[in-house]
Amino acid sequence: MITLLDRSYLLLGLDGLSHAHGKQHFRDGHLATSIIAACYLSRENALDSAVQARVREHIDRELRPEPVFRPAPEEAADSARLQELLRTLAGSVGDLREVGHNIIFGMAALKVFRQYPETVTPYRVHGICRLIDSFDTTQNVPLAADGIPDVSDEPALIRFICAEFLSALASYSGYGNGWPGHLLTVGHAVCELSRLGYPDLAATAHRAYRMYIHTLRRGPRPTDRRIPDHPPATLTPLDHAYWAQRRNVLSSLGHVFKYPWSFYSLLSRLDDTDLKQRCLAAAHLIF
Repeated sequence: MITLLDRSYLLLGLDGLSHAHGKQHFRDGHLATSIIAACYLSRENALDSAVQARVREHIDRELRPEPVFRPAPEEAADSARLQELLRTLAGSVGDLREVGHNIIFGMAALKVFRQYPETVTPYRVHGICRLIDSFDTTQNVPLAADGIPDVSDEPALIRFICAEFLSALASYSGYGNGWPGHLLTVGHAVCELSRLGYPDLAATAHRAYRMYIHTLRRGPRPTDRRIPDHPPATLTPLDHAYWAQRRNVLSSLGHVFKYPWSFYSLLSRLDDTDLKQRCLAAAHLIF
């Protein structure tokens, strides 16, 4: 497979994460993670070169000019510094902070660092730790206790995430795809932490995910903004024509990349054929 979204684009996203701390940490962290998501969406689904070219065009035109994507300083790699990030995450991901984005962003950084150890530099690690520490607002909500498999049973947890996703789409019909979409992205991040070789960190993040599920199950609030559901569609993010018709990926904070990455990654490991087909039939609501 030709890889147009190559290592340089993962590095672009990683450098963005290292600069994203500060007043716009939520926005800039989203944009940086979205580039990493686009790269792994491409790799994990073997997107053909025409689709990759369209995605790369969106990144180059809309995201790359953002100041957050300036290059990190040249430094020698220091793999030992990864422990600093792991300690920071361990102190953060057990709490539900800004709907779990500390978990999502941290997982994305770890995934690139693990694949390319030469990118683990003091500057990048320190900046990403500062980003994780920027999520200092904890949502104190109870843990959802019923029907949530442990992270050590990945097949069962993925079945749960996908079934809960369909329930959330029904509950939040007419209210946008934020809650159902992040049910996928946070759940995917928890699973990925385990697959990357950090089962203890994944188990800690699983606690925050239970808080997320509890909050989501309360349903829309009377003050929530009404947002029309996406109409049925045949095109998906795996198709060239889907990206040809996209007009702006910046306005979505990059969810246009992050939602598909999590969705297809989870479905690739889902062992329930009927559930998979029902998720695919409803996918247009988040794409």
